Amino acid sequence: MASGIGFILDANNKMGNNRALLNRGGSFNIQAMNKFIQPSGRKYTFKKLSELSSKKLRTQIEQEKLQERKRTVALIMVSTAISVLAFWGAFEFMNFIF
Repeated sequence: MASGIGFILDANNKMGNNRALLNRGGSFNIQAMNKFIQPSGRKYTFKKLSELSSKKLRTQIEQEKLQERKRTVALIMVSTAISVLAFWGAFEFMNFIF
């Protein structure tokens, strides 16, 4: 329970520190810092994928997902087989003892 009290005290201290920052004039000048318009007046432009490169990327992602699924299924099958063999061996060993 002591860690919960320390967490609450730490949260209270951080809140007090934030209030102290709010009293300063330029600490939270968010509008000046977060502008989506460059100084030249143009909005940011983002690269666009062509339809061909989009299809290539999509097929590549689908192939990677398929390989990952195959790998996962193979891992599950191998681990299941090993588990069944281990339990069967333990069962046969117990029958041999008794």
